[in-house]
Amino acid sequence: MIKKAMRVDGMTCAMCAKTITNTFENYDNISAKVNIGAGKVLFEYDETKYNLVEIAKIVTEIGYEPILEESLEDNKNLRKKMKREIVIAVIFSIPLLWAMFGHLSWFEFVYVPALLKDGIFQLLVSGVVQFYIGRRFYLGAYHSIKKKVLGMDILVVLGTTSAYLYSIYLLIEHLFIESSMHPMYYFEISALIITMVLIGNYIEHIAKERTTDALVELINLGAKEARLLVDGIEKMVDIDEVFIGDQLVVLSNEKIPVDGKVISGTSYVDESMITGESIPVKKDIRSNVIGATLNLRERIVMEATKIGSDTMLSQIISTVEEASAEKPPIQRTADKIASYFVPIVVSIAIINFIIQFIVLGFDFSIAFERTVAILVISCPCALGLATPTSILVGNGKAAQNHILYKGGEFFELANKIQAIAFDKTGTLTVGKPSVTDYIGDVELLSYVYSIEKESTHPISTAVVEYGLSHGVTLFEVSKYETIEGKGIKAVVNEKEILIGSLKLVKENKINYSKFEKQYIELIEQAKTTNFVIVDGVVEAIYAVRDEIKDTSAKVIQEMKKRGLEPYMVTGDNAVVAHAIAKELGIENVYAEVLPHEKANIISEIQKQGKIVAFVGDGINDAPALKLADVGIAMGSGTDIAIDSSDVTLMSYDLGLVIKAIDMSKATLRNIYQNFFWAFSYNLIAIPLAATGRLSMVIAAAAMAFSSITVVLNALRLKTYKLPEFKSEEVTL
Repeated sequence: MIKKAMRVDGMTCAMCAKTITNTFENYDNISAKVNIGAGKVLFEYDETKYNLVEIAKIVTEIGYEPILEESLEDNKNLRKKMKREIVIAVIFSIPLLWAMFGHLSWFEFVYVPALLKDGIFQLLVSGVVQFYIGRRFYLGAYHSIKKKVLGMDILVVLGTTSAYLYSIYLLIEHLFIESSMHPMYYFEISALIITMVLIGNYIEHIAKERTTDALVELINLGAKEARLLVDGIEKMVDIDEVFIGDQLVVLSNEKIPVDGKVISGTSYVDESMITGESIPVKKDIRSNVIGATLNLRERIVMEATKIGSDTMLSQIISTVEEASAEKPPIQRTADKIASYFVPIVVSIAIINFIIQFIVLGFDFSIAFERTVAILVISCPCALGLATPTSILVGNGKAAQNHILYKGGEFFELANKIQAIAFDKTGTLTVGKPSVTDYIGDVELLSYVYSIEKESTHPISTAVVEYGLSHGVTLFEVSKYETIEGKGIKAVVNEKEILIGSLKLVKENKINYSKFEKQYIELIEQAKTTNFVIVDGVVEAIYAVRDEIKDTSAKVIQEMKKRGLEPYMVTGDNAVVAHAIAKELGIENVYAEVLPHEKANIISEIQKQGKIVAFVGDGINDAPALKLADVGIAMGSGTDIAIDSSDVTLMSYDLGLVIKAIDMSKATLRNIYQNFFWAFSYNLIAIPLAATGRLSMVIAAAAMAFSSITVVLNALRLKTYKLPEFKSEEVTL
């Protein structure tokens, strides 16, 4: 099964989404998730049974217009088409609007040519708008009814067709039945309603385009061309012509075209657009590079390992699109309300007509106008747009801040989180140990460096880096041996050297009293401390520590201010874990925990009635990430951790945890505001229309304005300020 997003034109409300969803429910091995705000449908399908062309054909059959190859040109063409329809509608509506002045006593001074008042002329002119420009409403209504869904198109068709047909009845009566009075037709009403709806849709389309700005910016980050190296000759090719295994040349200040690994050269790469880290990253042979990041210094040659939709940038874009298409519970409730909304409105309109015309004895034209106004003003578009537009803008804003939401549920859960549990290594700490202290014989550092160079252990890597920075000498090492879980052993310059933990010292019954005081002090500082033993005598000790991230303390402090309870759940040594927890101000600490036990601890916290988020980055965090109410994975972590989470943070900065929660809360508030407007608008507008306080034309304008208001409110999320966390602000 693969996932592909397709732009689909002609979708205007939640009922359009339901029509498309219902259609694809009748097909096996394919599902559709509609994102009204972005005008896109996310299809998940079996590529052995379907392709995008076949899917597009199904979409066309139900009355919508799929765009297979979306480009800026397609968007321009759509705008041109919408403008053209509006211009035609306005041109043909103006004579009808002019004629309408002839029926209004306070506009008697306006000259109206007799031709414009002629019923046959009005029939023909309004027919162009009603059936040529308005044909999409008829098609939409037909396909909606066919799929047993009632939406906006049906209300527009009912309202305008009623006005048009009643006008034809009046025209026939005038032409074939003796009548000295010139009747007042409603042809202009049907034309003006369609014109107002089209203008509203056009403004809404422009506003909705702005909701996808963040996605467009992400897409534009990618390189459009690549410098392909074949038999020593470089040639520029389109990015689509790059295949896995191709060798690509990237010059200074050029974008890396696709994901890959460096096979020649050394340079520094700016990865801030992916990770948010401003410091350039050194890349040499075998280093992985990410497509769309910027090579800053030297020429490098790379091998393409991921192309097209498999690159990290494409995955980010795909995640944002998919999350925007996911419906949180609040939207599913709104969709259910919207599905009953049209039948209820039609019923209200009919009952209103019966009461006013039959029971109260109002003139037919008055009862008729009010009934049409109810139908027109009650379009459920605003209700359908309330959630998807907010989520789309919220997702885009989050993505720009290196936060990826993987579903709609998080937007509602974020408001309810009571406790956040953190893994330690790579989450609260940097995840890369470094040597902080070396005490003892300095000349032995070269021996230690030479032995540790034989190991790939993270602590050994830290010691090697420390040695290189202190100008050590490399000696020949023999009889190298790893002592599992305790240390290493080797011979250098005919001296037997042991490097390891206190456990190794005690096992070999070696006296370490000379360094005992320093050892205790270092351990209390949450530092992993090893002994250097030469021919049975402790000659030096060194300490390694995985430093706390510069934002961790501030984030924990901010959590507490908000009433969120922090937990540390780690597999690390209890002494080290408690020391770091003390520094950060975390009282609830679970140390020396096995991977499956992390999930059990999350379950225990949940049993206390708390909504729990878990933040981690390793394979051992996957069970806890999955079990937590909200799983938050650090983007620098493993694929399995990211796959198990609900939110991915693309930077090591722990401040993104608070930013992710705040952005989701702001998005949910925005959704509630949209719903409040959509519901209150209908609650006020329907009684006004029923009592004749809103004309049919004003009703059409108000209906269009309601949808525009919802989209513009969603766009306010772009200006939302997220908190910043700086280490110098910390005061514990």
